[in-house]
Amino acid sequence: MDDINYDHIEKMEAHNWWYKGKRDIFDNILSKKKKKFTSALDIGCGVGSHLGVLKKHAENVEGIDFSAKAVSYCKAKGWNTVSKGDVCNLSRNTKYDVVLCSELLEHVDDVKAVTEISSVMTKGGVFIFSVPAHSYLWNDNDILSHHKRRYEKKRLRKLLEKDFTIRRLSYWNSVLFLPTWLFYKFKRKGTMTNNLNLVPKGLNGLLYKILKFENMLFHKIMMPQGITLIGVCTKK
Repeated sequence: MDDINYDHIEKMEAHNWWYKGKRDIFDNILSKKKKKFTSALDIGCGVGSHLGVLKKHAENVEGIDFSAKAVSYCKAKGWNTVSKGDVCNLSRNTKYDVVLCSELLEHVDDVKAVTEISSVMTKGGVFIFSVPAHSYLWNDNDILSHHKRRYEKKRLRKLLEKDFTIRRLSYWNSVLFLPTWLFYKFKRKGTMTNNLNLVPKGLNGLLYKILKFENMLFHKIMMPQGITLIGVCTKK
């Protein structure tokens, strides 16, 4: 992503409904494991939105991001174990029993990235990821964020089958799927911006409550549709 995107994220990630909902779902997933992990790595950690979640569930937490600006934001918050790095060229002495990749695989050579991720994980380690769903939802925000693709379940299963066992692969942000699809379909072309900036701030509380409710259902039912795909895997 461009550096200005990290500036936008830094301003909104603490209170915005989408970022708060994403932290909650990752926290819920890790809480279900009912254990304290030894070491966790957040690959593509951005401004550090999820490092606090990982710290609740792991003794040691590290993060990497390709952007020097993102790393600087993390260090300003006291996350001194964050460094500049590339998911397609991981060089780590530590083996991690938890790896998180939130909105990263769509930016890179995902085949190479998954191979590299597997190489730094312990056997049986937990790999959690989120990616944007559905090619037909491609929009200006994907271009702004330098995405290479959006995903279908079939592609993800094929991508992961060699190194990982998929424990859960489900759509997320499902309640807002239809209005989002309609918005993308009929939105006029114009100045590109982070789409979260287009959501009225007055809806922030309501939208967060919707995601919190959906997060409670994540392990109980498979959502039929959604804007995002979230996966939980273990290393073979």
